[in-house]
Amino acid sequence: MADVDTGGGGGGHKKGSGPKTKKKSTRIDMTAMVDVAFLLLTFFVLTATMSDNAVMELTMPPKTDDQQEEEDKYKKILEDKIMTVVLDENNTVKYFVGITDPEVQTVSFDNDGVRKALLSHISTGKRNGIPLCKDVNNVGIEDGRCWDPIFVIKAKKEAKYRNLVDVLDELAITQANKYAIDKYTDADSVVIAASEERAAAEGGE
Repeated sequence: MADVDTGGGGGGHKKGSGPKTKKKSTRIDMTAMVDVAFLLLTFFVLTATMSDNAVMELTMPPKTDDQQEEEDKYKKILEDKIMTVVLDENNTVKYFVGITDPEVQTVSFDNDGVRKALLSHISTGKRNGIPLCKDVNNVGIEDGRCWDPIFVIKAKKEAKYRNLVDVLDELAITQANKYAIDKYTDADSVVIAASEERAAAEGGE
């Protein structure tokens, strides 16, 4: 609050001098105003809400049937590139292509078995009119819409080491450039069992 300082004493009259006017000074107490300002600031801070980021929804035109068909086609190509080769305990090889209800085939290690299956998978792109990912000039096609088969070798615990070496030799002979060795999992057992059940059911009809 404001108050007026009227000054202290000492205002006595000196002998021989006239009357003196007292000096007055004003002082404003800002304490109450600062308190109110902080109260208002606290109120607005506590009651304010943060604004959300404004996101504009982008509405794309629906895909046409041709576009969807083209997309599905290349998704199928990507899945069909992968052939899983399973070495089992009976000196035979089970293989399947893709992951969506694949049909499991069983072959032996002779030339008409594993090698024929590998060559067939390598030439799948050519049979379906899909260009190879590397042409004669060794120039890659970068859009992924080309054929470069991938082989995943999985050996059961009971499989023989010699069979793994034989499959690797066959991959080298057939010039399969992309392959990997992975663990045989329960998911592989499920895929093989489901395929064998479907085959048994179809054979029983």
